[in-house]
Amino acid sequence: MINALARLGGMVPGELPKSVAAMGIAGGIGKLFSTHPPIEERIAALQNQQG
Repeated sequence: MINALARLGGMVPGELPKSVAAMGIAGGIGKLFSTHPPIEERIAALQNQQG
């Protein structure tokens, strides 16, 4: 799981459509709609569980 998350974290996200970026979701407000913690936090949590 950690390796898969690390690979996803290294991917460059695609550019958002202009209609979405125009709504302000591309900026910091997008974090309000996030359903998962950042990948780095998920990896750290998995590593802490391993010991």
